[in-house]
Amino acid sequence: MNQTKFSHVMPIWKFCTLYIFTWGIYQLPWAHKQWQFIKEREHLNIRPWFRSWFLPFYLYSLCQKVFALAEEQGYRVKASPFQVTFFYWIFVVLTKLPEPWWLISFFSFIPLLTVVKALNYYWGQQQQHLPINESFTGREISWIIFGVVLWLLIIIGFLSEGEI
Repeated sequence: MNQTKFSHVMPIWKFCTLYIFTWGIYQLPWAHKQWQFIKEREHLNIRPWFRSWFLPFYLYSLCQKVFALAEEQGYRVKASPFQVTFFYWIFVVLTKLPEPWWLISFFSFIPLLTVVKALNYYWGQQQQHLPINESFTGREISWIIFGVVLWLLIIIGFLSEGEI
């Protein structure tokens, strides 16, 4: 069996798709993967899963580390960890809006795109010889299936809300 090794670059469309299909839950494994990489690279004594579960509190630190890595590779975009974290938190707070306005919080992935782009630049420089995986992996397909089931349950909940 031919097993091609792919770059760690994650196409923006793929990140958005996984984030949207899972109602943002995909940010947990995504953040874990980033923190695990940073832990191994910098020999840190941290718990990646803990930091991913509490991403809003650790996002600033993640941004600092990711943007520094990208800049070391020649990344010219001057991204602000504060701005990414600030706008992410705005979306988190928007979950408290009344129906249907809380759905705006669904776009909390938008500030994270700055981090994904910086990571993509870093990995693009580090793994130039590897192809980018433009299709979904088995694990990503599992996340999409989970997300579809979640969406169906949410839609059923919305539709049955008036019937109770």
